[in-house]
Amino acid sequence: MKTILTLLITLSSFVFFGSVQGQTTYKITSNSNWSAKLPSTCADCKIIISTGVTLTMDGSFTCQNCSFQGGTVSMTSKTLNIQYTGGSPVTTSFDGTNFQVYGTGSIVVNAPLSLTNAVFTFNNTSSIQTSFQVDLSGSTIDLYDNTSMVSTGGSSTDLTLSKSSKIVIGNGSQTSGASLFVNGPTVDIYKNSAIELGNTNNAYINWANYTTYNNNGNGGGGAASYSTANSTINCGSGYPHACAGSYVYGPASLSTAGTVPVNLLPVVLADFTARWNNDQTITDSWNTQQEVNFSHFEIERSQNGSTWNTIGSVPAKGNSSIETNYSFTDRSPLAGVNYYRLKIVDLDGHYDYSEIKVQRSALITKTSFFPNPAHDYVNVALGETAGVSVTVRLINQAGQVLQEKKGITGNGAAISIPLQQYAAGLYILSVSTADGACESSKLLISRS
Repeated sequence: MKTILTLLITLSSFVFFGSVQGQTTYKITSNSNWSAKLPSTCADCKIIISTGVTLTMDGSFTCQNCSFQGGTVSMTSKTLNIQYTGGSPVTTSFDGTNFQVYGTGSIVVNAPLSLTNAVFTFNNTSSIQTSFQVDLSGSTIDLYDNTSMVSTGGSSTDLTLSKSSKIVIGNGSQTSGASLFVNGPTVDIYKNSAIELGNTNNAYINWANYTTYNNNGNGGGGAASYSTANSTINCGSGYPHACAGSYVYGPASLSTAGTVPVNLLPVVLADFTARWNNDQTITDSWNTQQEVNFSHFEIERSQNGSTWNTIGSVPAKGNSSIETNYSFTDRSPLAGVNYYRLKIVDLDGHYDYSEIKVQRSALITKTSFFPNPAHDYVNVALGETAGVSVTVRLINQAGQVLQEKKGITGNGAAISIPLQQYAAGLYILSVSTADGACESSKLLISRS
């Protein structure tokens, strides 16, 4: 009897913690806001995001001893704090996850970080700061626009790129001032991996040498050490920057071949945008400031930011020293999130890629609810855009859907949700469309 009782207690513990390792598993199967699915401080969390699904960080949150698997995480002008708890450092891992950061968003990493088959893209003036070991395996960190990555720590703190990993600093546009600053950690670059600098305004800053290995991260192959101190690549007379100790300016590549300048394609690309139109199409627009023996643009689209398909081609002017405008309209966008990039092809068949732009179907405009705080009912006004099918959900702090109602927007449409059966406290009102766009707001139910 004692043995059976002990077994029952053990099994009960497994259910309570969500996994045998003590992690609580959260499965995100539809486009959702973090606040509706996860606690603001997620400790010992395993977060599984389904393919094609986006988890939007609608606030600044903390993850301790976390792991992420699959899907897309999107953040605009918020902060994700990555930490560990316990005596020994615990690695936070991202496996097959596409992380998109916009605005002034920031990822602050105070724990070991592992990226496997993952893509982290930083746009606008967003940033990532790490102070522990960072391992990239088959993964990419894209630093676009005026973004930055700062890696600090001691010489035993490794920044490792293996299995064809890349840190891409800038996208070739001269307006990008992205940079990577390494202050203390050891940089290890394996075969087929590289740190790439896009233009003369992009910089890799590191007083220490970086080490390369002639294998793909599986041991053996020997090692070489390369110094980037006192580099004269793409600086000095005729360049926008004077040569400065510890700075390497692009276009350049740091790899097993050492630090070498890179010849860019003969085109200067600017002002690449993606815009949602009223007729439910998406128009990509861009211009070139200069073209020399240039062939064409291929427009590529993705639903997850990692698997791409060509959806069109636009011929280039070819040779031009003046601004030339281009556009392409996607008349059948994917439901939910659409990622776009340009494949830039010259007459010799060489090519490069533009930065990535993201567009999703816009949620109905001017959604509102009242009263707040609410007592017996809350009324949700569905906005001015006519004819959009929406789902309104009332969600508690544990992420449980308490009520769900459907409606059609426009013409003063509204949905009333009764609240008499619920206790006083904070709840979430979520309004979503069939294509996955979602807006969530906090609702206070009062019983006074």
